Amino acid sequence: MKKFNLAFILLLTAALLLSACSSKSNSTSGGNGGSKEILLWSSTTGPDGDLIQKNIDQYNATNPKYKVKIVAMKNDVYASKLASITRSGKGVPDIALIASESVSSYQSQGMLDSWDKYIKGTKVQASNYLDEAWKVGTVDGQQYGLPATMGSWVMYYNKDLVDKYAPGAADDNIITYDEIEKAGAAAKKDGIYAYGFTWGMQNFNNLYLQMGGKFSEGGKPTVDNPTAVKTVEEFKKLYDQGYMNKNGEDMNKLFNNGKVIFLPEGTWMLSQMQKIKDFKWAETFTPQWDANNVIQGSGADQFAMFKSKERSEDKIKGIVSFIEWLQTNQGEWIKSGANPTALGMLKDKEYTAMPQSFLLKTDEAQKAVNIITDPGSSYVFAEIDASIWDMIQGKADIQERLKKAQQTVNDKMNQ
Repeated sequence: MKKFNLAFILLLTAALLLSACSSKSNSTSGGNGGSKEILLWSSTTGPDGDLIQKNIDQYNATNPKYKVKIVAMKNDVYASKLASITRSGKGVPDIALIASESVSSYQSQGMLDSWDKYIKGTKVQASNYLDEAWKVGTVDGQQYGLPATMGSWVMYYNKDLVDKYAPGAADDNIITYDEIEKAGAAAKKDGIYAYGFTWGMQNFNNLYLQMGGKFSEGGKPTVDNPTAVKTVEEFKKLYDQGYMNKNGEDMNKLFNNGKVIFLPEGTWMLSQMQKIKDFKWAETFTPQWDANNVIQGSGADQFAMFKSKERSEDKIKGIVSFIEWLQTNQGEWIKSGANPTALGMLKDKEYTAMPQSFLLKTDEAQKAVNIITDPGSSYVFAEIDASIWDMIQGKADIQERLKKAQQTVNDKMNQ
């Protein structure tokens, strides 16, 4: 019996020692809590994600106190995973990249921690960022998001075709819908489209804003209004005149083959454009309704801290140091076509030589940036995407279809 008791005591002591060692190990490596590693979640995968990784590798090579590890996952599971881990309080990333329109939504659900006390006295301040991108992260007077990069719906154009069918139109870097129509009239006989219509929501968003449209009235989303009707009618006119493509045509392929003059597309298409060798192309503002009131739709991803009891204040200081470093060291990240949001990157000659940099180079361009964060705007965009081609092709009455879209949006908001 004495031998048994002694053996039991020795086993119990060994188990406790192993448990203590394991606990100590978990507090210094792996996981999130006491790890000397900042865990960053992102929904950016593929080549764009590889560019972000290169930037992070550069940061880690500076031998910071807390190195950064990025975990990327597909967008369709990203939001649900963020919600589930925040509810459980386990496995919460130290920081996460979220879309600009998501900040207020997550904050209203009590899922985010404020950055305010951690960035006080640091370089992470509004004056060092594009104003519109910074404001996205501000909710109820506190900062719940810190700007990362900005993606915009811009326009690529074939310089050779502009010289032929719309000489001088691009001299001021602003292309109006009137100029597109004139180019369309001149190019139609040669089988050339003036306007390439791809992502319906993005095209609608930009023209709607330029015409004075708003996505909420009295705190409620709106899409059933005269401005929305006028917006769709403009695209229908381009379509009816034969200046714009038909539904289902591959506009990126046609543009690459020299069959489209003006192609509104995302800054994220830069790598595809850089493959073009047969003609000269350029990038500028999305088409404008009024050349004297330039409005440029964009989105600015934000760094957010989802609530966690495991994240130490010392680690948060490490996160802020990483974000400070990015202010002037985001060269790899933005090679995908995105723009930085930190104005310090304007001192980077490699960046200012990139075609998308026009959006930060002048006060006019910076003021033109418009980022939509209205509650319910994502529902409006979804309805526009689902129905705009039917309205353009005359398969659905514009006013009736927008009225139906409004009802669907209202129903979703009330769920």
